[in-house]
Amino acid sequence: MAYQLNKIYSDYANVHRVCREVLDVSDKVGIQSVLIGGSLLGMVRDGDFLPWDKDLDFAVFEDDIDKTLALEKNYRNLGYECRVHRLGVRQPKELEEGLCLINELSLALQTESIEHCLIGGALLNLYRDGELFSEIDTLGVLLKTGHNIDQVVETLLQFGTIRKNVENGELKGISLVTPNWRINFFIQVEVDGKFGWRDLNCEHWFDAEFFPAEKQELDEGTYFSPKNPSEFLLSRFGSKWTQKPKAKFSEGRVVGSVQLYKEGVMFDFIMHYVRGDKTYWYEPAANVISTKGFLPYSVKSTTAGNMLFPDYPEIFLEEHYGNWRVPVKTWDGAVDNPTIIPSDNAMQKILKLKY
Repeated sequence: MAYQLNKIYSDYANVHRVCREVLDVSDKVGIQSVLIGGSLLGMVRDGDFLPWDKDLDFAVFEDDIDKTLALEKNYRNLGYECRVHRLGVRQPKELEEGLCLINELSLALQTESIEHCLIGGALLNLYRDGELFSEIDTLGVLLKTGHNIDQVVETLLQFGTIRKNVENGELKGISLVTPNWRINFFIQVEVDGKFGWRDLNCEHWFDAEFFPAEKQELDEGTYFSPKNPSEFLLSRFGSKWTQKPKAKFSEGRVVGSVQLYKEGVMFDFIMHYVRGDKTYWYEPAANVISTKGFLPYSVKSTTAGNMLFPDYPEIFLEEHYGNWRVPVKTWDGAVDNPTIIPSDNAMQKILKLKY
C-alpha cells in the first residue's frame, strides 16, 4: 500500500490566514520576502504547509531590513506581538546604559510598590558575573500578578515607548522600547500550583513561587531576582548556568529576525545577507550558510495566496533537509550538514562587504 501523508488542515486555517495577513502588509511597502525553511519544504513536497507547523519562515534581504523594522506598529495594530532580535557585540557604552536602565527601572517600580524581578539572561549575567554579557540582546522582567496595569504603564512611560502584548483578549505582558534596549515585562501566571509566564509561542512553568523577590546589590545600583535565585537559575538555564560562556562574536552587530505572533502562529522574517555566491543568516540555534538557493525568485500561487518562491527550491532543500522528498508524519528536523558554521565566521562575512 502506498504511503499517504495524513493532511488535516482544518485545525490550521489560522496558519494560512496569519500568513496572508502578514504578507499583505509587507507587500504594500514592497518588501521582497521569500518562502524558506520547513514552510518551503511543505509547499514544495506536499503542496501546502506541514500540518504540524505553526512557525512560518520567510527570508528578507538586506535592502529591505529597515522597511521591515518600520512595520512593527502596523502589525501591532493588527493584534500581533512583535520581537526584533539582534545578534553580535554591544559597545561598552550600551552595556553601561543597560545596567543603569535596570537600576532605574527597579527604583521606579519599587517606589510604586510594583513587585518585579529579572528572569532572563540579564539575571544570569548579573547574579553570576556582576555585569552584562556583551552579546545580550533584550531584558526580561516578571511582574507579580495583581498590579494595576495602568499604573505600571504610567511608571514605565518615562523610559520609552510602551506596547501591550495581548492574546485572546488577555494581557500577557508589556514591551518597553528605548533607543538601544528592549525590555519585555511578563505577567506572572499561577495554574494548579505552578508558577510561570507566557512568552510568544512557549510557556515557562516552575514548581516554586518567584515572590517575594530578593534585592541584589551591584557596585552601582540594585536589581531584583526571584527568591532563591540559585535554584531558579538552575531550573531556568540548567546545571551549567554557573559557567560563563565563551563569546560567539568578536565584533559587529546585525538584525537577525523579526518575529510576529498571533493566534498561536509564529511568523519569522529572517534577515538574509548575500555575500558572493553564499547567503548567511542566523536562526535561534544555528548560524547558517547556504548557496543561493533563494535566488532568483518569482511569484507563485499557493494555498496561502500569492507569495515569492525560490525558482530552484531544491538547492536549499537538498542542503538542509536530507531526505526531504520522503513524506513524514512528524517533524524530523534539519540534517547535520556543513551549512552550520561558527557565528563569528558568518558575522565577519556579513561585515566584510557591508562596511
